[in-house]
Amino acid sequence: MIGTSRALPRAITTVKANRVIALQISGPAPAPGYSFNQLNLGHSTERLLARFGSLVHVGPSGLEKTELWTYAPWPFSFEVREDRVTSIRINDPTIQ
Repeated sequence: MIGTSRALPRAITTVKANRVIALQISGPAPAPGYSFNQLNLGHSTERLLARFGSLVHVGPSGLEKTELWTYAPWPFSFEVREDRVTSIRINDPTIQ
């Protein structure tokens, strides 16, 4: 977790066989210093689409009222809730 409050964004690292295979930042508000390609938590879907263009796939994220936006073949995805980015994930494209 970044900071000490549960309301702050969380940084999540996924490790497999002693190797980092994914990095994710999640939360409702921007995380200074943790933007991805000029996009941060809390930014609008309008800004997301302006930055990355049409998405490849929209599906459920596993969180209530939240969509998972993917841009395959690129190794990143976004969770979106109420037209705002709530999660940014970058994964190792060599790991399935």
